Amino acid sequence: MAESDGPLDWANEPMMGSLDTLMWRGEADRRLRNPICAVELLDRVPDWDRLVAAHDWATRMVPRFRQRVQDSPFGIGAPSWVVDPEFDLHYHLRRLRVAGDGSMRELFRTAEQIAMTPLDPARPPWEAVLFEGLPDGKAVYLLKVHHAMTDGLGAIDLLSGLHSSSRDPMPDKPQPPAPEPEHLSPLEVVGRQVAADLNRLPGLMTQLAKAMVAAARPGAAVRYCRSALKVAGAASPPGSPLLRGRSLSWRFSAFDIEFADLRAAARAAGASINDAYLAGLISAFRLYHARSGSPVSVLPVAIPISVRTADDTAGGNRIAVGRLAPEASISDPRELMAEIHTQVDTARHEPAVDLFNLISPALAWLPGPALSVLGASAGVNDLQASNVPGIAHDAYLAGAKVERMYPFGPLPGCAVMAGLITHGAIACLGINHDAAAIRDAELFSESIVDGFAEVLALSPTASRPIRVI
Repeated sequence: MAESDGPLDWANEPMMGSLDTLMWRGEADRRLRNPICAVELLDRVPDWDRLVAAHDWATRMVPRFRQRVQDSPFGIGAPSWVVDPEFDLHYHLRRLRVAGDGSMRELFRTAEQIAMTPLDPARPPWEAVLFEGLPDGKAVYLLKVHHAMTDGLGAIDLLSGLHSSSRDPMPDKPQPPAPEPEHLSPLEVVGRQVAADLNRLPGLMTQLAKAMVAAARPGAAVRYCRSALKVAGAASPPGSPLLRGRSLSWRFSAFDIEFADLRAAARAAGASINDAYLAGLISAFRLYHARSGSPVSVLPVAIPISVRTADDTAGGNRIAVGRLAPEASISDPRELMAEIHTQVDTARHEPAVDLFNLISPALAWLPGPALSVLGASAGVNDLQASNVPGIAHDAYLAGAKVERMYPFGPLPGCAVMAGLITHGAIACLGINHDAAAIRDAELFSESIVDGFAEVLALSPTASRPIRVI
């Protein structure tokens, strides 16, 4: 095998990180199910045999996709990743025909069911579905992975490495062999856990020393404690009574936004693209509440803050939590973007911004049922929103061009999860909402369109309105 035929440098640690462990084991509470889904709109139906071959190649390029989770015999501590001796692609890749009129709305109904169906813990935690039967000969590819495998930035890094830049086959691409199956005894799993925690000990001692130095300065200690309460959600404002309901019923919707218009609107307000994106969402919440006869003043919002460094390997979760409480009653998009910008900047520089990453090694030793308390901190949020850059080149999947890519994150207790990925000239917005929180899905969809229209109106070159998919 040539040196260039090695696998991608992605998620190659033999054990879960502590934050990954919390996401994996937290599923003991059904409300904390953690799949992340990417829905790709393809310009044509890919050849099935070629698609199967592409997935076999991908699982050799990224051995994590052939690895299952092996937990300790006591269900505590960080689990290990082991190559599944019984890996069978047949149980991970399938194809379906869209029911009804073949619309995206019909497709999303099935995608919701797939997303909420638990992954088999005895197999590698991912699955993919090719949907056929869409109008104009198009197709949709859905990839579902457990959040314990990666965060949003890691997922984009993965997809960038696995998607082709050409419609034609590439016979000279790397061809690593399949990884060798692994067999770990329960004792070996525990040994890995102990060794990993011992390796973390110097870093934890350094953090403890810093904390003790800070505690010696009363002012700094008070600021850190206040910051910790804020990051943990204990200081967040109460959620909207209108959105109080929670259930296990997810609802997907998707929207296209001209990226150039979003960027121009942000520039017109002297703000960032992320500020404009969040302003569109918060404006949508304001309109939905007003049209429902229940105006809202302050909205509890959570955003992920990447703490990934150049030394971190790709894959896994390297994120912290930022808490916002914007004035949702603000109707001026410039004023709203200015407030969001200030709050996001404050959240990024909170003294305790990395709180969950600091305490997650200890929390990883708790059994799954004990982690349900973490769901309470997520449940205070009416909205969680993320924004990640998309693939920087034209992307193809088994000869089919990827025209759109919509992200759908889980609902860890929040009413709405929003994700934005820029794909070419389009900012692709994926919305997952709790059906018990958002009672009128059509009104909510209209409010999203109108909320972003308020923001995009600042663009001097706005070419077309946001489009519902």
